[in-house]
Amino acid sequence: MKNKRKYRSINSRAKNLGYAIYIISAILLILGIVFINLGFNFENKKSPIFNYTASKSIDYNVLLKPNDFYDEPLLPSKRYYAAKSVDSYIVNFEYDFKESKKTNINYTYNITCEIVGILANSEDNKEIWSKTFNILPDDTSNSYKDNFSVKKQIKIDYDYYNNLARSFEEAYGILIDSTLKVRFNIKYNTNLSSMNLNDNIEDYIELSISLTDTVTHAEENLKNNISKEILPNSNITLKIIYYVLGTLSISLSITFIIIKIKRKNRTPEQIYKHNINKVLKYYKELIVTVTNEPNLKDLNIMELTSLDDLIDVAEQSKNSIIHYETNKNKESKLYVIINEYVYIYTITSSELK
Repeated sequence: MKNKRKYRSINSRAKNLGYAIYIISAILLILGIVFINLGFNFENKKSPIFNYTASKSIDYNVLLKPNDFYDEPLLPSKRYYAAKSVDSYIVNFEYDFKESKKTNINYTYNITCEIVGILANSEDNKEIWSKTFNILPDDTSNSYKDNFSVKKQIKIDYDYYNNLARSFEEAYGILIDSTLKVRFNIKYNTNLSSMNLNDNIEDYIELSISLTDTVTHAEENLKNNISKEILPNSNITLKIIYYVLGTLSISLSITFIIIKIKRKNRTPEQIYKHNINKVLKYYKELIVTVTNEPNLKDLNIMELTSLDDLIDVAEQSKNSIIHYETNKNKESKLYVIINEYVYIYTITSSELK
């Protein structure tokens, strides 16, 4: 009975293994995807050890000349204005620089105005005249700070610049489209020797005011945002481990699935060989293989439909099982001879019973 129980245990495990392969393959595939994703996103999950950013803003109001048409002398931004009614633009610049660690920052700023004259009706915007004015010279009085904030208000005499542009037209008899570019310019550096950081930055905030038209308006230009972050050095070993584990898991998953598919698509000959080899391996102490077919003359033949029954007969009678391959690579018979009876079980490519 020991051999019978042994066979049943092995056969049961073999059946369960088929289901387990699919489950294990699915788990390995999921783990592989998780590991590769961890490796791919490894850099994104690290917090910066240093960062800085600059925020910029600009606002303005329009101060009107004394008139009988407007109730308020000061008009808000982002509107169109009658050019002859405008006395001046009052412009507010604000620049804020923030960093996560203290560094010595040397910064300087100034404010300029530039009249740019474009040839009227020119398809390619040909510049014919420009003139720059220093409104506020370089200011370095607040140098060597870690974080800094600059707020400046400037009053732009619109009438002066508008009349100057018109005078150019009259003097040379050339029609131009003129713009007054009011610009807050700033330069600074961030220096952090522990991180080998030395960035020299030039930035600006600009307001463009239209001239020489019956109507005036202004457009803001804040340039591109200034920002930077430094991540800690990559742990390349851990990243490689994630990729290796991910690749290995997916490879094993695919391998198990391929083995299962191949096993499912075995030929009858392969199934037969698997069946007979399994029986000969696990019952080798009971089985004797012969090359000549046993003589069954005068014996009562008992065909059995279960290998378990044949094992029971052999163990209870304490007789050996005779193995003979009746059809090479296709069929074998197992015999147990007891007195005038012979008990036979046939092994083919069918599932063992």
